[in-house]
Amino acid sequence: MTADGSQLRQLTDGPYDDFSPRYLPDGRIVFISTRRGGWHRCGGRPGQGCENHTLALVNGDGSNPHPISFHETQEWDPAVLHDGRIIYTRWDYVDRHAVYYEQLWSTRPDGSGATIYFGNNTFNPVGIWEALPVPGSSKVMATAAAHHAMTAGSVILVDVTRGVDGPGPITRLTPDAPFPESETHVPPRGWHAPAGLIGPPPQPVEARRWPGHCYKSPYPLSEKYFLVAYSFDSLVGEPDPCPPNMFGLYFVDAFGNKELLYRDLNLSSVWPVPLRPRPRPAIVAAPRADSETADGLVIIQNVYDADPPLPPGSIKGLRILQVLPKSTAGINWPAVGIANASPGKQVLGTVPVEPDGSAYFRVPARKPLTFQVLDEKGQAVQVMRSIVYLQPGEMLACAGCHEPRNQAAPSTRLALALQRPPSSIRPGPDGSKPLSYPILVQPVLDRHCVRCHNPKRSDGGIVLTGQPQGHYTVSYNALAPLVRYSAWGGRPGDFRQINSEPLSRPNFFGARGSPLMHLLLRGHYDVVLSGEDIERLATWMDANALFYGTFNHADQARQQRGLPIAGPDLE
Repeated sequence: MTADGSQLRQLTDGPYDDFSPRYLPDGRIVFISTRRGGWHRCGGRPGQGCENHTLALVNGDGSNPHPISFHETQEWDPAVLHDGRIIYTRWDYVDRHAVYYEQLWSTRPDGSGATIYFGNNTFNPVGIWEALPVPGSSKVMATAAAHHAMTAGSVILVDVTRGVDGPGPITRLTPDAPFPESETHVPPRGWHAPAGLIGPPPQPVEARRWPGHCYKSPYPLSEKYFLVAYSFDSLVGEPDPCPPNMFGLYFVDAFGNKELLYRDLNLSSVWPVPLRPRPRPAIVAAPRADSETADGLVIIQNVYDADPPLPPGSIKGLRILQVLPKSTAGINWPAVGIANASPGKQVLGTVPVEPDGSAYFRVPARKPLTFQVLDEKGQAVQVMRSIVYLQPGEMLACAGCHEPRNQAAPSTRLALALQRPPSSIRPGPDGSKPLSYPILVQPVLDRHCVRCHNPKRSDGGIVLTGQPQGHYTVSYNALAPLVRYSAWGGRPGDFRQINSEPLSRPNFFGARGSPLMHLLLRGHYDVVLSGEDIERLATWMDANALFYGTFNHADQARQQRGLPIAGPDLE
């Protein structure tokens, strides 16, 4: 519509939620949509929940609306940076705690080059939302807000020239309002800082969960002055309703002054935007792509350029897993394994890592992928607890494995992997795609274990047969608790369920961290595992010890009986 409200026209339609639009410099519109498909992994009773909302793109005339993000859960608040990239907030907790990691990401307008902008290893604030570029500055202004509440809290500046994690790059413009949920929630008795904590731990600033007043939707005029919605009322947590006139519009500065601009007695006023000309951001050219391929290319220069460090010479391969969007509504409805609220996964296979730590390989485009670096036995030394996706023909280049993101990769040599064609993925063992514990793991148990661990002879009180038991099978219920898996909601000190720390630790999750694999590799009576047996067990453990490779109820029933399925409903 025009500025006076006339010439209103509808741009998108269909059975989707489309919102938060922003014009791109080339006239297209980026927005948030449910067009990617899928459901949020937590919250809600069985059959009830929140659909996934991710980035989408549409032409200025409303034609060709389509998703450009293939993340497996929520994204919010897109805006255009001065250099033409899109900045947005991503919920990023693949095998991590589902509270603390709602931070800033960026992407090119076509969805390529999706990468962390700030904070993915930062514990405080819980989340950064509503980011906008500051005029005449390289900084962005945003709201430090909670996860389990309305998007409101304290206004901050983020300066990535000072770092990409932790408190150093953050300036609080409204220090009168603490960061909700990370600074206002009283820690439980016995709480201690998780390993790898960056930033201050939660502090008992108040006995209440939320601060007594809050800000939201700041619009920067400069680094010191901004428009903002402000409320004297306490921030409201989910799922409680907000007062209908909670917020008014204010002119605020960085020196503690607030001037009321407008307040409606009946309705809240939010998202102030000055109606004025502004500089057009740069137009970002999409990377040149081969339109005839549905693949992307990944280059890793040196996996040993890592934080935390990896043992030199320890990495022999790289496993590629596909993270599956949840196709059903409601937390653990159905569960895919004993790990609480776990994402679904399937294993695409492995590619080689050269002696110099380099890798060069093809991956399917438009799939959420996660990587694991492997030892000589095919066990994950380090795991990636996030996702990447590539557009068709896109090339992704990484300096290393969790390398410091504020340093450039050395360019003094040509990586060995780049001196050959890109590797194709070698498929994993039977039962890894789609993931199926009965097909992947139970044959190993039948060959080596059942003769001593069966209903008639249950040595050690353990039965390892494949009969259905509850939601899983007898052997799965016995063995899965012996795997170091990641499950949201674990208590500090529980070796299976520590997943709130920002940084993954080598040799912690999966096979290399699991008492079960340690027992088998040390030698268990006369059991002699073949290389294939070890690969099957390690693949299962490193896939977060999941049982199912689908959220489809009927397909899960087939998998529980050991039958194959075609694959997951959503990829």
